[in-house]
Amino acid sequence: MGTSLGVIRYDSQSQSDYEIYDNTNVLLSNGIFNILKDPQGRPWVGTYGGGLSYQDKGVWRNINTPQGLCDAFVYDVEFNKDQTWIATWSGANRVIGDPFERSSWESFTRENTQGGLIDDWVYAIEIAKNGVVWFGTESGVSSYDGQRWKSWNHDNGLSAPLSQVSQDNLGMTDYLQGSHHEQQSEDIPNASNQTYRPNYVVSMRMDERGRLWIGSWGGGLTLLDPETETLRTFTVQDGLPGNYILEIKEGPDNRLWIGTNAGLSRFDGAQFTNFGRTNGLKGDYIFSLEFGDDHSIWIGSHYSVSRFWRHPDGDSFLNLE
Repeated sequence: MGTSLGVIRYDSQSQSDYEIYDNTNVLLSNGIFNILKDPQGRPWVGTYGGGLSYQDKGVWRNINTPQGLCDAFVYDVEFNKDQTWIATWSGANRVIGDPFERSSWESFTRENTQGGLIDDWVYAIEIAKNGVVWFGTESGVSSYDGQRWKSWNHDNGLSAPLSQVSQDNLGMTDYLQGSHHEQQSEDIPNASNQTYRPNYVVSMRMDERGRLWIGSWGGGLTLLDPETETLRTFTVQDGLPGNYILEIKEGPDNRLWIGTNAGLSRFDGAQFTNFGRTNGLKGDYIFSLEFGDDHSIWIGSHYSVSRFWRHPDGDSFLNLE
């Protein structure tokens, strides 16, 4: 589990065995943005200002700007065959080979792609089955097929119009404040003092059908079909609990699970089913989701970690604080 105080490894079977990794032992920063396992099963950790760390055979190794990272703020990591793609707040990196060899690194920025990458503030990366890499940024979405770049923003269909979401977004600035590096919080990254930023991509997920789901800051959830290049956006008016889409995951049954500013939502392609405090969740702001081997769902919120089970006689939540 990634927290603002480091990484916690928790054994859900014993419910008592846990270990903490932080800047007093192995990490360079306690603020954790992302945790992902590579094809070899090694955990990689993207941090707030401390670069990227990974554990190999019990030993932690740290990667930062001297090795080739565009920025020490690492928001996402994705793996594709022999390539590692890294999202930072100063562009994206591709690593092929040994990450401690400078020649293994390549950087992609708005400048060196001649505007192909729509913004250097990259928050999410998704890789399609055909190898096309998608980048979610503060100014919209870009795709790269190895030769050509394409981009989408609010001008060509990304996110809902302000008139559709303004009423439902009222009051957000009372809770979330700040923007950019100097104001970002390790507790609540991505916060903004603006309630509506339709180009600000907070989360993305490529589903099994090859469609890209895009979560925006106050503009709802957008579905982009790469085949037709058409976009459709869902908001509170369509059944979502909130218009701030903080996390998106596809479950084993291909239903979509969505973390928002107003609880958790499940989407079957036709209908949203929402879960919040009345269902047992401790917090409203859902920042992370992971699926357990027992078909449970682990839910990271601002206040706690919750575990969700599906039962024939009703759903249940266990909150860990």
